[in-house]
Amino acid sequence: MKRTVLVLMMVVAVMAMSFAGGGQESAAEPVPAVEESVDLHVFHFKVNLLNEWNNFTGEYSAVHPDVTFTNEIVGGGAQWMPVLKSKFAAGQGPDIFIVEGPAQYDVFSDYIVPQNGAPWIGRAAAFAREGLNIDGDYMGMPVNLEAYGYIYNKAIFEEAGVTQLPRTLDELRAAAEKIQAAGYTPFGTGYGEWWVMGLHLMNIPFARQDDPQAFLDALNAGEVTMAENPQFQALQHLIDLNVEFGERNPLTTNNRKQVELFVNNEVAMIQQGNWKEKDILAADANARIGLLPMPLGNDPAEGDRIAVGVPFYFVINGDASAKTQAEAASFLDYLVGSETGKEYLVQKFGFIPAFGDVEPVGLGGISRDIIAYADQDKAIPWMFGQFPDGMPNEFADAIQAYIAGQTDWQGTLERMDASWARLAN
Repeated sequence: MKRTVLVLMMVVAVMAMSFAGGGQESAAEPVPAVEESVDLHVFHFKVNLLNEWNNFTGEYSAVHPDVTFTNEIVGGGAQWMPVLKSKFAAGQGPDIFIVEGPAQYDVFSDYIVPQNGAPWIGRAAAFAREGLNIDGDYMGMPVNLEAYGYIYNKAIFEEAGVTQLPRTLDELRAAAEKIQAAGYTPFGTGYGEWWVMGLHLMNIPFARQDDPQAFLDALNAGEVTMAENPQFQALQHLIDLNVEFGERNPLTTNNRKQVELFVNNEVAMIQQGNWKEKDILAADANARIGLLPMPLGNDPAEGDRIAVGVPFYFVINGDASAKTQAEAASFLDYLVGSETGKEYLVQKFGFIPAFGDVEPVGLGGISRDIIAYADQDKAIPWMFGQFPDGMPNEFADAIQAYIAGQTDWQGTLERMDASWARLAN
């Protein structure tokens, strides 16, 4: 379960593998389909890939006519976890679904079967495949790597005279002041979106601990608190800066509104990740964009790192029939092992692949920045996959209350500590 150090050590390795084209090939086609027809019910949250995913599963069915798909994609502004829980509660759990990490695995562990022996295991980057290695069993298949921070408009930065990309909180404030003076709003916050705050924003103080895993374990054991930790105290200043130099309605701006403001050149930066690159370039194919870190203090070496991780793992429902489980495994192997699947991963989905033999060609400026940060060993981990179930929503509610002026920051941290103690036990 202690994989944080492994993440930081292995992110660079997967990027190097990708460019080298290393790793072993799995079969281009899945194992022979079962004789009886199977409808695979697939559940994930990549709503921005709705059309591309439907096209991919349609192509698979065209080649394997005995396999059809029910694709259920819930995400964006919708909270997908309650929907998934309700399906299992009703005895209608999907055949293939996703979990973000060990904490969510624990929620659904009774339904998930190992994928030991699957062809993808030998091809996946070590840190990616080990992310859901539970007591020696490979319980979930990674697909891609993602990173987030501040997506920024290079043209606005140049016009505003921001020549040094900010690596510290003071430098970020100085850049915001210049951007505002040039007539632009510096930040599109997205604080109306629970996961922007509850997952990604709150991950930063966890990931910037000297030993993130040790801190999280100590928090679970009740040995430390967020209220007494310098990184969580410093988070207040980053939030205050975003609100001070942000759009007029930070608590009602969702991720779609963020992108709209950004592509209309109304804001210079949005807290998002490479999953938004496709949407931005679809609106403006000539957009010059990149990714900045989210600093908590004024140490440039510490601040010049971005959060990189595996966004989700595909798992297989053990309550499905043996034939359905076999077809699900075959489809997942096709997704990451066939030439068609590899083409979709990079060129249609815009993913940074988690597999060494899938070359990341044709990626945009954000993805190239992520690879550059990883190559320079400037990555911090995604810890939110280990947050207790329900904690991201508690985080988001507490931050929104702070921004609305309903409590001070110390009270906010104490509220978070109380929520964590309740949900972790």
